[in-house]
Amino acid sequence: MKRARLISIAASIAATLLFGCVQTKNEVDVKPVDINLNITGRLEVVITDARQQEEAITGSKPKRTVRPEDIGLPASAVPTSEYAPGGFVLVSDTSSEQLIQQMAARHPQIQALMTSHLVGESHTGLLVPKGSLSSSQQSLVDADNADRMALYNLEAGKKGVPVDQVALGYYMARLEHVDQGTWVERFNKSTRSWEWFQWDR
Repeated sequence: MKRARLISIAASIAATLLFGCVQTKNEVDVKPVDINLNITGRLEVVITDARQQEEAITGSKPKRTVRPEDIGLPASAVPTSEYAPGGFVLVSDTSSEQLIQQMAARHPQIQALMTSHLVGESHTGLLVPKGSLSSSQQSLVDADNADRMALYNLEAGKKGVPVDQVALGYYMARLEHVDQGTWVERFNKSTRSWEWFQWDR
């Protein structure tokens, strides 16, 4: 019964991805995360790996631990043995390493944009302008978002996890590094929508 339910959930996720994502130039447009999906052990693995990569990008340890419930999501399910973190290995990939190096190189500039409240971190794992950007600032944001999407696609393929869940995992890892006052999103259960607020933890 449990196995049949898991197969049913997997089939509905696959159908959502097949019909809910737009592909252009080999990029996947990350849609807002469907909160009806269970936060699974696989997401826990994504978050664990994202934390390691985010440390490499920022060059610093996290300032806090962020749980799904901290941003309005259901509490994370305990990973089953099938999806336990021990069952996955973070594969060293030249493409992933190159993307991480590129993001690390531009991180100080991205951090400055966030500190000045010109951009925010969206739950889709992408940077979103929150103020008026110059053309060079917009180019910087576009470059970082392109690298982020490429990394999410690589990670989704390696782990067999939907791209939107990979993006959400990275979003949560980034929240562990942001400064107070940074524009971020949380899920409002009553309106069932994501809302912007300035991080206050």
